[in-house]
Amino acid sequence: MTSTHEMKKRVEEIYAVRGRGDIEGTLALLGENCTFRIVGNTRMAPFSTETGGPAFRQAITQLINDWDLSGMRTAGIYADEDHEVVVAHREGEVRHIPSGVRFRTEFIDKIHFSGGKPVKIVEFLDTLQVAETSQMIRVA
Repeated sequence: MTSTHEMKKRVEEIYAVRGRGDIEGTLALLGENCTFRIVGNTRMAPFSTETGGPAFRQAITQLINDWDLSGMRTAGIYADEDHEVVVAHREGEVRHIPSGVRFRTEFIDKIHFSGGKPVKIVEFLDTLQVAETSQMIRVA
């Protein structure tokens, strides 16, 4: 079982490395079979579909290449040692790198652990803001 302290520390490490735009460093901190999805409409696929393996690596790489989160800060981390899960609240400024668009936002990550590393990441964010900014979808 992963301790509360270890889970919180690992999440902060992931956010620090991710904030520097370090793809390989971020992936090294995650479990080998980690999955990821953003909670949202299927029109945001592949991000709104749980991905693992090569698709996971591709999704994380694209997110880090496209979204600068260096202006985000952790507002709170809540860990449940018995269920090996962390819920982290982040807030601050995000920059969409391709367009240069910046905006203030908040999001929540729910991170499941096994063997000391994250094995499942579910992210809750303003999907409309992300989809419009990245031009994944256009709202009439």
